[in-house]
Amino acid sequence: MMPPDQKTPDPRAIALVDIDDTLFQTLRKCPADVPRDDLKLMAWGADMAPISYATPRQQNFIAWLQAHTIFIPVTGRSSEALQRTHLRFGDAVVGHGGGILQTDENGGLRHCSDWAATMQARTAPHLAMLDQLDSAVTAGAAARAIGVRGKIVEEAGQPLYLVIKHRDADTGEDAKLHGLCRQVAEAHALSGWTLHINGNNVAYMPPGLGKRDAAEAILPRLRAQHPHLPVIGAGDSHTDLPFMQLCDFMLTPGNSQIAGRLLA
Repeated sequence: MMPPDQKTPDPRAIALVDIDDTLFQTLRKCPADVPRDDLKLMAWGADMAPISYATPRQQNFIAWLQAHTIFIPVTGRSSEALQRTHLRFGDAVVGHGGGILQTDENGGLRHCSDWAATMQARTAPHLAMLDQLDSAVTAGAAARAIGVRGKIVEEAGQPLYLVIKHRDADTGEDAKLHGLCRQVAEAHALSGWTLHINGNNVAYMPPGLGKRDAAEAILPRLRAQHPHLPVIGAGDSHTDLPFMQLCDFMLTPGNSQIAGRLLA
């Protein structure tokens, strides 16, 4: 992660922005007509392997956000994963709303303790179900010969949600993965849960967890500090829409899941 810096001179807007598939994406999702040499590495995995890249247009959009807005990532990534990016930011929403990061007096990042306590109370009753879902998906995938990997994402030591991905994102078996995960959700009668499905990324999120709730927690302070700045919400997936609707303006990539729904 680049050093946090929210001392934006004369900011023109407050920008709450989803990260993956909005500001950058995996190599296989990059446009075929963009030369590989023009892509910029933007994120890497825990093993330091390259993961995500930005096109030149995305690079310029990121530069504009960081130069002219109060830029706040709103992401499903954990704080650890967010810091493995070339983004410069201060406050952030991480873990699909399970955590709020704030800059301290030394320019470092810390978790908002009040929000961490709130999320612990909300998600604690659902921890057993997360394990059950993980086991059910693993068993169902083995029966169908679908290679999957599951992980319960944590923030500040608190388990939040279950993410499921195909082990080989290039197999083109997204539909099989999606079908399996929907069947597991139906079998467990997940009342109040959110099933996030977008490409090779499926997440089971318990009630009370969502980007919108975290955005609602941070926006009053930002609007009070900057009453005349417009708030821009940007994202690509269906589960981004709730937090984007809190903003004055909504922005989505032209090839996004949201755009596909609007133009269907």
